[in-house]
Amino acid sequence: MSYDAETLTMAWHAAQELHDGEVVFVGIGAPGLAAMIARRSHAPDITMIFESGVIGADPDKPPLSTGSPSVARGAAMIGTMLDVFATLQQGRIDVGMLSGAEIDRRGNLNSTAIGAYDNPAVRLPGSGGAHDIAMLARRTVLLMPHEPKRFVEKVGYITSPGHPASGVRAVRPGSGAGPAALVTPRALFRFDDGEMTLAATAHGVTAGEAVAGISWDVRRRHRLDVLPPLPDKNHSIFDFVNDGASA
Repeated sequence: MSYDAETLTMAWHAAQELHDGEVVFVGIGAPGLAAMIARRSHAPDITMIFESGVIGADPDKPPLSTGSPSVARGAAMIGTMLDVFATLQQGRIDVGMLSGAEIDRRGNLNSTAIGAYDNPAVRLPGSGGAHDIAMLARRTVLLMPHEPKRFVEKVGYITSPGHPASGVRAVRPGSGAGPAALVTPRALFRFDDGEMTLAATAHGVTAGEAVAGISWDVRRRHRLDVLPPLPDKNHSIFDFVNDGASA
């Protein structure tokens, strides 16, 4: 499997949100790619957990599914889904990496349906473990391609809850604090007062380009940081990408 420059850049930005020693609940695709990049660069001691039941994974290639053989490579433990979701419920997961088809200004993710739930224009895969991760991981990092149609003022269906509406008291039955960051290929957003706020731009990207096409006036911090540039694709941290994907 090959990855385009935008996907690699988004994963690189998300990787910067992971700290060495953290326990990270990852999924397939860009979230998993971000964790693998972090492990091969600045966070070699993160513990990667896949919902298939693998704890302490060290895939040598980007897996195609949570059941791919590479997920089990070097694992500290191969258990069950019950094991890893029990760990999540115990509050032992530092970070959950999530994505979806749509996101709104409060960080709610929709991966269930576009349009009316009973008669949608597009029926999506649904939650999987995403809802649990959103509620129970200590914080979540969201990844989203810069495609304006994915950014909506209010998602039609909340699959993975973000922050409550302004002025609404937070009632989170889970232990998690909600989205801490949203990364795109162009920018990093924080959730100041629970609302998506531009905090940093990608190297060579202007603030206007970072929010281009988004349907609402996105908040911006007074001072914007610049994210570290993506290393050359031939850098050794990308060897696992260049080698191709696992079956």
